Amino acid sequence: MALDPSLLLFVPADRPERFGKALGSGATGAILDLEDAVSPDRKAYAREQVQAFLDAYDDLAHVAVRINPADTPDGRHDLAMLAGARRPGALVVPKVGEAGDCGRVSDVVGDLPQIVLIESARGLAHCETIALAPHVLALAFGPYDLAAELGGVTDVDVMLPHRARVLVAARAAARWAIDGPSREYGDPSIPARDADHARRLGYDGKLLIHPSQIAPVRAAFAPSAEDVAYARRIVAAAQRSNPAVLDGTMIDPPIIIAAERILRRAEG
Repeated sequence: MALDPSLLLFVPADRPERFGKALGSGATGAILDLEDAVSPDRKAYAREQVQAFLDAYDDLAHVAVRINPADTPDGRHDLAMLAGARRPGALVVPKVGEAGDCGRVSDVVGDLPQIVLIESARGLAHCETIALAPHVLALAFGPYDLAAELGGVTDVDVMLPHRARVLVAARAAARWAIDGPSREYGDPSIPARDADHARRLGYDGKLLIHPSQIAPVRAAFAPSAEDVAYARRIVAAAQRSNPAVLDGTMIDPPIIIAAERILRRAEG
């Protein structure tokens, strides 16, 4: 079974007691995070915990591992560890600046699916070619590192053109498009609001940093009962005739594609 990257929950890779809890949290999978969630003095320990878990856990289809940037010593150690361990469902690759970065990762770990973080000016400038690189499963938008590099803020209106560009790049390459996480988790209305914005843009899902974000984000991405019912009518009308008409409206291919996406979300 392929990894569904729509609601992946980060868990610090130096906290192995949390790995199983993250996988049972209701998210579509867990990201064992070797990068931002682990302090420099614990990187080696975290790497050992990830390798032990990969070698021992039965079903790794819902497990992803975020490495350190691949061109750093820790990133190279991470990749060497993964090359010798049982395969997780995906690799989360941070700070990707060009398609060649994905290729260099593949040179070490083979055809392991990559969830590529677009979180730098260079990565944004090359996101279209990055999305087309072999073994890329998804583009994930990283607003915080990008805003820091640009010298701006992460407000929705400021990030809108960058978030939209990553979405278009992912869609043009037939990849998943995943929004970055909300930092707030004490107030469920905030990740819900952010997820609703991402959904309305067209994103497939959102990364998560805390279990309390799962329910509001899942609800924000779930289509309403009315949307599902109408989507079913659209698909049924399209199956009956071509071109199809529903309630006096022509049903053309883009309408059918949108309806099918709603149904996939409802079934997921």
